[in-house]
Order: sequence, then C-alpha cells, then structure tokens
Amino acid sequence: MKISIIYNDPTQYATGRIYDDGVTDIDKISEPVDMSEYGVLDELRSVQRALKPTGHDTKIFPVAIDIYKLIDELRNNKPDLIFNLCESLDGDPTQEMNIASLFEILKIPYTGSRALTLGLALNKRRVKEILNYYDIPTAPHYVCRNPAEFNSNGYSKLKDKFPLIVKPSREDASIGIENKSIVYNDSELKSRIEYILDEFRQPALVEQFIDGREINVSVVGNVKNDENDLTVFPISEIDFSNLPSEYPKIVSYNSKWMYKTVEFAGTKAVCPAENLSPELERKIKETAKKVYRIIGASDYARVDFRVKDDIPYVLEMNPNPDISSDADEDTGFTRSGKAYGWSYEELIQKIIGFASERWNIKF
Repeated sequence: MKISIIYNDPTQYATGRIYDDGVTDIDKISEPVDMSEYGVLDELRSVQRALKPTGHDTKIFPVAIDIYKLIDELRNNKPDLIFNLCESLDGDPTQEMNIASLFEILKIPYTGSRALTLGLALNKRRVKEILNYYDIPTAPHYVCRNPAEFNSNGYSKLKDKFPLIVKPSREDASIGIENKSIVYNDSELKSRIEYILDEFRQPALVEQFIDGREINVSVVGNVKNDENDLTVFPISEIDFSNLPSEYPKIVSYNSKWMYKTVEFAGTKAVCPAENLSPELERKIKETAKKVYRIIGASDYARVDFRVKDDIPYVLEMNPNPDISSDADEDTGFTRSGKAYGWSYEELIQKIIGFASERWNIKF
C-alpha cells in the first residue's frame, strides 16, 4: 500500500527550545527538559522504522500552521492509508479531531480513532456523563465555568470529599496537572479553579481525588459482534514508591514530559502490574473494553484508572496514545504490547491491519 505517515511537526510552531537537532545530548543539559513538544518525532521515527521492511510505499508528511499544504499533498499524492500521528495543529490539541475530519472529507482511510471519538475523548465532562449513564465507576465531579460557580450545587456534593483534584476540562497529556492540582480545603480549591480559568481559558473539572493505584490498560481491535473482538494487553501500573513523601501520587505534566524532574524520575511504569487478584484483573479489563466500545475507539486506545478498595474508577480514555518505541524506554502502550508478546513491528502491522479491515482496504 501507499501509506502516508502524517504528524504534527513541533519544529515549525513550538515556542520553546526543541532538543531534536541530532547533535544535542539531553543527558548533558543541566535544567529540566520539556519533551512534550518533540515526543511525536520519536513516535514518527519509530513507526517509520517499523514500516521500512514491510514493502509498503511510505511517505512522511508534517502538519503545521499552513493546512493548505496538507490539503494539496493529499489531493496530489493520495495514499491508500494514512498512519495518523497528528495530535494537534499549531500546538493546539483541540484541533486533532479536525485533522481527522479532513481525512474523512477527502475520503482517505486512516489509522486510529475517528474524528468524533477524538473530540469526545477530549471533553472530560461529557465522557464522565457517558460513564455515569452506563454505571461505570468514575470519581464524583463537577465543572466550574467561572469563579461565581465556586459554591454551586456541584460543589455541595464534594465539599465533604477532600482532597480534590482540579484540572482543565478540555486538555490531554496531563496538561494543567501539577502538584498544586490536589487541594485540601476551600481556599486551595478556589485558588486552583481561578488558576485553571485564567491560564487555560476553559472550565475547571473538579473531582474527588481517588487515592489509590494508577492503572493503564491498552486495548486493540475494533468492535464487531462480541467482546472477543477486542484484545487487552497486560495491565500496566505507575509506581509512585520513588516519589518523595510530600509529593502527591499523581501523573502530572512533569511526570510525563519534564525529563530530569523529581516527578519524571519517580513515576515509572511496571508491566505487567503486580499483586492484582484474578477477579480485580478481570474487572479492570472488562471495564476497559466496555469504555473502548461506548466512547467509540478504533484500532487502539488506552484506558486509565485509579483503583481503590478493589473498585476501578475510570479517569479517561486516551484514543491514539503515544506508540513510540526505543530499546531503553518504550511508551506505556508499546511496553504493554511487548508484554503481550508482540514485537513492535508486529504491533504496527496489526494497527494497519485493523484499520484496513475497518475501511475495507484490500492489500
């Protein structure tokens, strides 16, 4: 097949320094390094390497500020399939769904979840409403749109449930989540809500903080007729034991992206997760598949949980999660796939196979 790998190119829009010149050794840089802007470049190279020996005719195309370049490229060099690694447009993650919509308008098949699911998953409030409708455990919450709503009816349901966690309601990749996101009283709550409203220009999502184990579940496949259509990889867990005692046990922005910070070093994944009873493991995996179905994921996704008192509370579903691979540091999804027994090359080929079957591509 003719496969175009399309990705958002941070080198064209990032405001900070991009340590991706092929020369800089980030291990020799003294200050913390923000890896969020160019993590997609690692993902791109990983997929490119995996596709190289397959015989597919692959082409790489970056997306940045000028969307018309992408439109012209897809008109003039229409691929059989797009391997979609585009997570944003001009650094704006809310535009991820619009890039996928463009592929659909041009009638070009692509890997991963469709535009509607990408947009839905980013709307944390709406996802929680859907989870509640299906009686899937998720933390009690309310959404605050302005400071005047601080003492709303939603707050009255949570005022006796401190600590709470406050985060942006329409972001992903732990953006807006830091140690101060956990609040323990009204004063801290009000201050954090105001910070989210001012800094991110969107409503603040306030949840009861589930002080338990952080669990990630990777799922692949497409829903057809029954539960056996989906494959669940071994469960992964974030190990917080190396965090200092005064740090909250959360996956913050620093934990995910800020190399050389205490949080980054102190939150490593363990896969397969240990000390899960067979019944709890079954419950987590079944819940992950149910969330995958009802939110409408395609090909691959990851469902994140907090587990307390043997109850798996769903935090969110992450469609099109990072699937980069390195010999020393796979991403969580890739690590889980390897724990299941798939090589990285096999994982990428499986994703292409799922997408091809879903779009009815013959090759």
